[in-house]
Amino acid sequence: MNMTSATRRFGPVMRACLASAVAGVLATLPAGGVHAADTTDTTAQSPFVTPQHDVDVTYTIYPPHASQMSLKQRMRWSEARMTQRIDPGNTDTYMITDYRAKTLTVIDPDRRIRTIVPAPGAASVDPSRRAEGTWLRTGSATVAGHACTLWQTSDTDQRQSEICYTDDGVMLQVVRDGKVMVQATTIDTAPQDSTTFDVPSGLKEVRAANP
Repeated sequence: MNMTSATRRFGPVMRACLASAVAGVLATLPAGGVHAADTTDTTAQSPFVTPQHDVDVTYTIYPPHASQMSLKQRMRWSEARMTQRIDPGNTDTYMITDYRAKTLTVIDPDRRIRTIVPAPGAASVDPSRRAEGTWLRTGSATVAGHACTLWQTSDTDQRQSEICYTDDGVMLQVVRDGKVMVQATTIDTAPQDSTTFDVPSGLKEVRAANP
């Protein structure tokens, strides 16, 4: 499973979902960067994959097998700080990714520890640029009351996925093999409190098991 390839292509929200319980959903997608594009270009060949403003999104992550339970995951993005916070719904541990510092910090508040690793795909996170790679615009949809454009792409095994992005780079849904894997349930575009993205002080730093 080529996690690095996948995380470089789909922007911070998809990277967060890949880091969650559905790490295999799009993990074999080929690497790609970003290229400049006009936000008003309705004939663009690929989507924006990084939010262009502050946003707070709660996702439902559906398992590949019906016998497993779905999960909730909250993603908050600060445009000013180029920083993302991910709070999985099944644990108090959370992740803060600073794309300027190119670090991902996993914070375990119960054990008072933090683990710092390089941020995946940090070089390709630019809200003003569109994703590279092969994308096909297939239509439009409304998810959680917000309009988004459906984009189809294939992984390295030629398995197709359809991802719905808003025009300003917020991922709302992922469908693979006809099954919804990730779907936004609530979206708030109000400015985010900057302190939400601060790494707490006084935590013990531990080395990652597999850096």
